[in-house]
Amino acid sequence: MIPTSEWIIAERPGWFGEAREQKIVEYDAKYGKENWRIRHQLGPRVLDLTQALQLYEISYEIDFLNPDRRYLWTDLMNRAKDVWTEEESDIDSGLDYRIQKAKAVHYEDMSIRIILLRHGQHFKGNKLIRVRADSDDVVGKALSSIHIPFVFPNYIEYVDCGSFWWNRHKGSLEHFWHANKILQVRK
Repeated sequence: MIPTSEWIIAERPGWFGEAREQKIVEYDAKYGKENWRIRHQLGPRVLDLTQALQLYEISYEIDFLNPDRRYLWTDLMNRAKDVWTEEESDIDSGLDYRIQKAKAVHYEDMSIRIILLRHGQHFKGNKLIRVRADSDDVVGKALSSIHIPFVFPNYIEYVDCGSFWWNRHKGSLEHFWHANKILQVRK
């Protein structure tokens, strides 16, 4: 593995969404395969995906443990048989963040499953509930990452990158995920 010092930040790419595969092709063409990588910056630290996802889970877990929001989680557990974010087939990912079949990545659903398992809880309902900002389900909307406070809000990068849906929710997990995403290239 190449030390971090051999990498420089080329840009802050922000949200990929459904254009993820297209971005990979563009970066491969521009920088060459294995000469670029996506990371998240937390203050002076550069986090790999596993480390960034640990912060994702911590943010969800703090929300789960918040007594003022517990009613949302209780309602979700009582009504849902499982949760999804991008496509209903997201449930096939279970607890494995590496399984990404949809065009856009989905971490909310897996984080929720992991937190419930960690606390000995499970789904008891009979319907699939979408957890996303545009969910038709009010609890699915409330538990989307735009409404989950990021565990270290003081470390969110407030760069001038225009007004996007994810940075209108200042201090949220979604805001961190896209504002602190960096594209690194080899020196």
